Amino acid sequence: MIRNYIANSIVAKLWLTIVTMVVFVLLVLSILLQQFFDNYVYQQQARELARVADVVESLVEVRGAKFAKSVANELEVVQNAEIRIAVPLSADQNLAHSYRQFPPDIRRRLDAGWPVSIRSRSAATDTVSVYQLVHVHRQAGLIVVRQQMSVLADAISRMRNIILFATAIGVLLFTGLAFVISKNLSRPLVQMNKVAEEMARGDFNGRIDVVTNDEVGRLGRTFNALAGQLKRTIAALSMEKEQLSHILSSLEDGVVATDLEGHITLANPPALRRLATALLAETGEAASGRLPPSMHKLLATVVQLNEPIVRETMWQGRHMVITMRPLYESEGSKIRGMVAVLRDVTEERRLDRLRKDFLANVSHELRTPLSMMQGYTEALLDEFGDDPVQRRELTQIIHDETMRMKRLVNDLLDLAQLESGQFQLSLCEVELVSLAHRVHRKFQTLAAERGVDLNLAACTEAVVVLGDADRLEQVLTNLLDNALRHTPAAGLVAVDVDRLDSHARIRVADTGSGIPEEDLPFIWERFYKADKARTRGSAGTGLGLAISRQIVLQHGGDIIVESAPGKGTTFTVVIPLAQDSGGVHNWSGDTGNG
Repeated sequence: MIRNYIANSIVAKLWLTIVTMVVFVLLVLSILLQQFFDNYVYQQQARELARVADVVESLVEVRGAKFAKSVANELEVVQNAEIRIAVPLSADQNLAHSYRQFPPDIRRRLDAGWPVSIRSRSAATDTVSVYQLVHVHRQAGLIVVRQQMSVLADAISRMRNIILFATAIGVLLFTGLAFVISKNLSRPLVQMNKVAEEMARGDFNGRIDVVTNDEVGRLGRTFNALAGQLKRTIAALSMEKEQLSHILSSLEDGVVATDLEGHITLANPPALRRLATALLAETGEAASGRLPPSMHKLLATVVQLNEPIVRETMWQGRHMVITMRPLYESEGSKIRGMVAVLRDVTEERRLDRLRKDFLANVSHELRTPLSMMQGYTEALLDEFGDDPVQRRELTQIIHDETMRMKRLVNDLLDLAQLESGQFQLSLCEVELVSLAHRVHRKFQTLAAERGVDLNLAACTEAVVVLGDADRLEQVLTNLLDNALRHTPAAGLVAVDVDRLDSHARIRVADTGSGIPEEDLPFIWERFYKADKARTRGSAGTGLGLAISRQIVLQHGGDIIVESAPGKGTTFTVVIPLAQDSGGVHNWSGDTGNG
């Protein structure tokens, strides 16, 4: 654990390094001091013994060897040393032998009158010997003064203990000092590490306290500047990313980016929904994160051609335009993926088809009356027939066709205003039972002429709604006119008005041939006629149901249709009652418009 702490802590590393260096220096210094002290003691002892030898030499030369030996015995006790005198040298064979064993340089020093000190060590003893050559009556002698180093052992031991104690005190002091120094040196580095960890977690507010101007201080200032610049850069990138995310999320078109393997790296919600639907349809898997097989082919084409491509395809009955462009690496030469825009053009295609159908239908509806008017007008100009009755018939036909075109144009204008929301309703309280009676009376004569039984069933209490009386009458008129025109003789058209909770309900049912199921979603479109042959020659413009539906929707209600071939058709209109008309009521039902 200590090893891990030292390996992971710069403070511990610095402290351990400084302490190791100081301990090493102090140990080396203590060893050198001990050696120096030993040498010093040896030299001092050698000089002291040399003085003793000089004294003995003087006594020998002045008083003789016998007197010198007696003094030497007393000096031995005082100096705690051994003094031997050999005059002449042959008087002591051991000293004579030692003299002969001396190296030439030592013998030359002795012959020159200089004392020679020799230190001899063994396993048990450590002795200092001082040799002094003496001349008495032209005879050479030798004086030896020996002393054991153990005599000074207590002093040497005390000195060694002092050195060791000083070394230990120095180690302890330098250990604390090293810790303080390492903490001060490593504090900026520790702060840098802490701030760097916070930056890694996304917090760029941390800063380093810089108190010095050295290299570490300059590094801290540079680190603070780097952190500030990085914070501003990350904030700018986050803002751009958020803006891009909001832009992509607000797009109705799907935007998706992938790598070369087809794995999705970026996509907005519309793209994810469409890709998931396509992947489920093509592979049966609901997993997301990759392109469907059909788009993999487009991706391979983009990579192969290295240029954008545009394709229009069908996905689940929807017209999709796919624009795919390659994405490049930072150097701009190698393709790293692609970005595609998935645009749903179903509504555009539908509107384009409706525009074409509208032009064709208007042209068709106008061509017939215009052709008839042209023919009859040319006949009148050519003064065809002299019979005033015949001329009146031609003029009446021209008038009827003119009125038909006028109704067509008025219906188109009304429908355009209703769909654009620019049509203003004259709202007031309308009693639907009396309105239904009025429209019923208006169609009784026409129903009798066609042999159709027209019945009205209304509740006894008043059914009041907030609406435009003229427009509601137009709705009921269109529904009854449509039912009478498509109901054969001996058929039945029934009108029913009643209350349904907070809504009023009007039902118009007939026993006509009915509407095929596949035509039901299209009956609310302009100029749509389920059976062109059946309605040929009738006065309808093909806009009545479209106008009726828009009027009902403007009143906050809804209109639905139920029909079966050979059984008849029933239109149901629901409108909020007057007391509930202040709020918005959404009556949901099958409107038949898909």
